[in-house]
Amino acid sequence: MNEKGDGMSAKNISARVFRFDPSVDQESSYQDYEVPFEQGMSAMDVLDYIYQNLDSTLAYYDHAGCSLGICARCTGRINGKAGLFCQVPVIGDVTLDPISSERVLKDLVCEKKQKDP
Repeated sequence: MNEKGDGMSAKNISARVFRFDPSVDQESSYQDYEVPFEQGMSAMDVLDYIYQNLDSTLAYYDHAGCSLGICARCTGRINGKAGLFCQVPVIGDVTLDPISSERVLKDLVCEKKQKDP
């Protein structure tokens, strides 16, 4: 039983997050975080928790109040599959990567492809 005595125990998940800052790092790496799990949380919720409570140096596209999947700025890889961080639900331990490790500006933020004129 937890402190509330309701028989529900708090569960943490492990979030493995791609980290790379080309201005200081020679190679990319992963950093592991323990995040409290809540039913229905998205990958963006995991990133928000890490940024707000554990590591404010993490770079990612914040949804800025929109979690409708319209802008697609938060496209990345969730457990190896491409998706929107704001849309993909997390059900357990998760690995979060940028959509392309070749154009990383920092961590999960990638340079967008320029459209041909």
